[in-house]
Amino acid sequence: MEQFDVLVLGGGWAGVSAAIRAAELGAKVSLIEKGDIGRVGFQRRHALFMEGRGTISPSSSWDEYKTALNLEAEDYCQSLRDKLDAVNVSIVEGEGKLANQGEMSVQLNDGGHLLLKGKTVILACGSAPRFPSTLPHEDGVVISIEEISQLPTLPEKVMVIGRGSSACETALGLQKRGCKVFLCSEQKELFSEMDEDFNIEIERQLKERKIKILAGKKLISFYKTGGELEVTLETGIKFSAHQIVIAGDRRGVEGISEIEKLGIRLGEHQKIFVDEAMMTSLPGVYAVGSVAGELTSDTLSQEEGKVAAENTLGKKKKLNREWVPQIARLSSDVAYVGCNMKTAGHQGFHPVEGVFDREPHADGNLAQVKEKYKIVADKRTRLIVGVQIISKRSSDWISMFLLLIKKGVTVGNLANSISPEGAGISGLCEAARNCARALKAP
Repeated sequence: MEQFDVLVLGGGWAGVSAAIRAAELGAKVSLIEKGDIGRVGFQRRHALFMEGRGTISPSSSWDEYKTALNLEAEDYCQSLRDKLDAVNVSIVEGEGKLANQGEMSVQLNDGGHLLLKGKTVILACGSAPRFPSTLPHEDGVVISIEEISQLPTLPEKVMVIGRGSSACETALGLQKRGCKVFLCSEQKELFSEMDEDFNIEIERQLKERKIKILAGKKLISFYKTGGELEVTLETGIKFSAHQIVIAGDRRGVEGISEIEKLGIRLGEHQKIFVDEAMMTSLPGVYAVGSVAGELTSDTLSQEEGKVAAENTLGKKKKLNREWVPQIARLSSDVAYVGCNMKTAGHQGFHPVEGVFDREPHADGNLAQVKEKYKIVADKRTRLIVGVQIISKRSSDWISMFLLLIKKGVTVGNLANSISPEGAGISGLCEAARNCARALKAP
């Protein structure tokens, strides 16, 4: 029986991040993955975002598009293997399962069998889509976002069900490929992590792309008639679509309930309970990525993996989800980090905000979209505790602002910063100035 310091089950971005970080800290690490490392997550994230890569354009056929996606996925998978090899992570190709507290049973892809022993274990085996009882999975009709890249053709009319980055990106990606899109969510806000004014702006920009937003609406029924699906929502709204894509709810992977017998507590839909250190209820066993909750972004998966890896080696690190920058690729990138006006009070702050809107040029070009910036600060300390951005340059700035927040930057520091006119940071400086005025108000 081969022994390791850390065993990682799952080769998605969360598992790879955990394995690399543990190895960088000097641990002997083995990563177990039955498929191509990173492929499933890459294709789910990029299936509708290949324009601008190589020869792909909006006029490219769907077959050409999928060919480019597969080539990019192969390059990505190889790059992850190279990173793992560079830090001497042992890669085991096979289907693993937790046999005991520190043991992993692996059915190898070549037909053999291995039993690996580790001082600690990190479960990063992902999740599967969860289909509501009223919307059971049906090939080509009711599908998950993972299946989009396998479709022979894209539907003329499609209904996307979900919220947050995954659902909104899917809706926009399908619209760009020529589909008529209905985006339906039972919740009224597409991004619960952002304030109402930002949700309103996100909806407006999606509607400009001719995406029909049906927020706060619950699906009542659908039935097939000819080649279409007749859909009815609870408010009496009716429309037809050719396909329904589930882009939100997840459940634990098949067979994961077996680990409950080992003492690992499972939540609703077989998701694994973890604490702030990403440890399960079984000492020495951690869980990261969507197996421990909802479908996670790249940044959150990476942070969860790093937190778990450091804790497996005796460090005391906790995950604060609010301090992980989040980015959604929409008409303009949407990014946020830290507290919003709704959550700041729960953290013990007395929140005050500053907002700045930059209007687009009046040339009717959809590429020119409204930019929006928000600073959330604590009224007592005047420290910045949150940032929200809608801008083409959101992804360039959001990580930097997390560092500034952690360094204790005040509203005055940012408001008095010098930035070139039109620079990405100038919008945030203006928001800070408006926040400074709000702080002075009685």
